[in-house]
Amino acid sequence: MISAQKRVPALAVFLAGFGAEKDLFNSSLAGPIWESYVFGQILRHAGSRGESTTINYWRTANGPEVDLVLDQGGKRLVAIECKVKERPDLADSAGLRALDEAERGRIKKKSMVCRTKATCKLSDGTWVVNVSELLKNLGSD
Repeated sequence: MISAQKRVPALAVFLAGFGAEKDLFNSSLAGPIWESYVFGQILRHAGSRGESTTINYWRTANGPEVDLVLDQGGKRLVAIECKVKERPDLADSAGLRALDEAERGRIKKKSMVCRTKATCKLSDGTWVVNVSELLKNLGSD
């Protein structure tokens, strides 16, 4: 059975036919399910605070992309990449760097949300956080 401690959308996982955690995380659906989960948690968090937030997707014509770009009502943006792995690295933040370069000065914060247990900062300034830490940081920005 899928553990509630891993914070994945249990109904979607069940309906997709996964009975064991390892089956989900070894499948091609793990990334999209994780991204949907993070998206839903951001919406839930904003709604519980009585806030509205605009969430966009960003991609260039030649490939770099960022999963979630939050416009929190100002001229600055919060960029979030979703990675289902526990330990993303600098290669995983390439889209965030491309967006930062394209939007010079508009990116308030770059985060990669994953299943990590410990928050860290990559050499390009990207924060690697879990969902709980992401939501806490969104609330304090």
